[in-house]
Amino acid sequence: MAEPEISALILAAGSSSRIDGFKPLLRIGPKSILEHALDLFRLPAIREIVTVVGHRSEELVPMLRDRQARFVVNENFGAGMFTSIQAGVTALADSCAGFFLLPVDIPLVRQETIIQLLEAYAADPTRVIIHPQYQGRCGHPPLISAKLFKPILAHTGDGGLRALLRAHQAQALVLPVDDPLILKDIDTTDDLQILRDLYRQQPREQ
Repeated sequence: MAEPEISALILAAGSSSRIDGFKPLLRIGPKSILEHALDLFRLPAIREIVTVVGHRSEELVPMLRDRQARFVVNENFGAGMFTSIQAGVTALADSCAGFFLLPVDIPLVRQETIIQLLEAYAADPTRVIIHPQYQGRCGHPPLISAKLFKPILAHTGDGGLRALLRAHQAQALVLPVDDPLILKDIDTTDDLQILRDLYRQQPREQ
């Protein structure tokens, strides 16, 4: 029996309005934030990685092409993040069984966390969502079943992804993980410095 095809969506279309500089290209250690996000999903079990770009896409597309990474341009990114989720879902292969969803500004999730989520899905593929959780708080990236493709594409966007996923919580699994970085996003320059410090303290395998 063939392994289910799991993909990853990286959301990098936003305008980075609350931080100096263009968030996907800011650096943590030797790599940009977007490069960290891409490398997180470079695992044999991940069929494809699709990055959704929009704001200043002309600055990201050359790097993505150099890395032979797939991307889709969301021309409507100004209408909110949910439009990028919809653009990304539309770009996924028909054979995709599920996908990880990661905003680009949560770049230092541990690869072991991705492996644990994949193992949880393999153990119970009936789940439509698997949330990683650290110390009682759910973070990113959730693993979302292809069963939600149609609801995502049909959703008006009211309440964002959170509202849509809440409607399917009866079929969700919360997976405790030993990874505080699932909660560490970058909204401000101070947030960026915190992650740079954490990166220096905990050299990563990527």
